Amino acid sequence: MGRPFLEYVKDVSMKYTCRCCSCDIASSDGFVWQGVMGAARQPALLLRDTVNLESSGDARSERLTSGRYTLVDVTCRNCATVLGWRYQEAQNREEKYKEGCALLQYSLLCTVDAEGESDVDCPCEAGSPAPQRSVAVHC
Repeated sequence: MGRPFLEYVKDVSMKYTCRCCSCDIASSDGFVWQGVMGAARQPALLLRDTVNLESSGDARSERLTSGRYTLVDVTCRNCATVLGWRYQEAQNREEKYKEGCALLQYSLLCTVDAEGESDVDCPCEAGSPAPQRSVAVHC
């Protein structure tokens, strides 16, 4: 397959990276809101203008607490860890701002400041496969 083409987040005070492989995901400028995702109520971040995310699987229609959406799971382009989902379409007019944004599970992200200092150590051991469970939980 070769090496994946990775993009980098530059010139920001803080950025979000994949917790497993430290691949750039988004700048703090793309932060929309912090909340929870799915029936498991996992802490999550809604981010706009993400990089290095790949769609995984087919789009699906789901009813969430705020309405009906068309969603597709997204994975890290570098390590293929399922990080969350992307909103492709919102049925409710008040929720249209979510279209194109990615809702990512907070526990699968790291925050890195301008000096390269991360908030946590990488939980994945070198050489071990990244977790592959989907965070998309049906309500």
